[in-house]
Parts: sequence; structure tokens; C-alpha cells
Amino acid sequence: MKARARRSAATTLAATALAIMASGCINTDAAVFVEPSIAAPEATVSSNALGTGLTASFALELHLSARASGPSRVAVRTFAITSADQKTSIVEPLPVETTAALPVEVAPDSDVTVAFTVDTGAQGGTLKADAAAALCAAEGIRITGAIEDSLEDGATPVASAVFHADCP
Repeated sequence: MKARARRSAATTLAATALAIMASGCINTDAAVFVEPSIAAPEATVSSNALGTGLTASFALELHLSARASGPSRVAVRTFAITSADQKTSIVEPLPVETTAALPVEVAPDSDVTVAFTVDTGAQGGTLKADAAAALCAAEGIRITGAIEDSLEDGATPVASAVFHADCP
């Protein structure tokens, strides 16, 4: 009788597990720490007698799954423009501006997007003369950076896909 009860319990447990999996209720999103990404990177290079100017924009997208232990406060450490292979820093630190208040809070099972802009001319500065050639390289460039996630120790790196600046 006990063996029959154990088989019945095992069968019931297996059927319940199959029903849960079939219903799609299992959240497989493993982002228990904030997953950053850089979207829509754009850059425009200008040259004049005073040097090289740069305007750029991008969005920092932050994702946290429902499995996270709680909300995260995310601070931005730094951004830079690097070569496509990320071996050479072209503009570091990248003088970014945003209208969002930083740090931002990311709740579990949510996404937050923060828009950033760069305008070296608005800040009264120009880049080194050789920066234009590196920014306009045929291989392209990336925006790279690091964030601090309150749910995790240390910095989390982030990089955009390779893109090409609009060059003169």
C-alpha cells in the first residue's frame, strides 16, 4: 500500500510540474543583477581651425528581472569612446550630460532607460587633433562605460555595438 501511495504522490508531483511548465509561469530571466546595454549610439565629428569637435548621443538601458532580491540603485562611473576592438581609448572620459537624476532606481522586473548627450563645443573645449582620424576610422568606434549596481560589488562594464561617426 505504501509503494502505491508513493507512486501516486510521484505521479501527482510530476503532473503538477508539467502543468506549471506548460502554463508558462516559470520566469527564466536570470538578471538578478542589473544588466546594462548601450543603445542607439550616434556621433558627429566636426573640424575647424580650433580643433576637433564632437557631438554624440546614446541611451543607457538597464534591465532587472523579477528574480532580483530587491530594487537596485544604479550610478554611472564613466563613459568613453574607444576603437572598435576596445583596445584604444579615443575620448576618455567622455563628457556626458543627462536630464535624468542619477543614480536611478531599477525595480525588479523592470527596465529603465537614461538618455545621454555629449557636446564638446558647448563646454568650450575641443579634442586633440588626432582624435578626428580615430573617431572616423573605417573600423568604427564604440561607446564604453561602467555602472555601479547596489545589488552587486564592483563595477559592471557596458559597451555599445560598433558604429560609425558622421565625419566631414
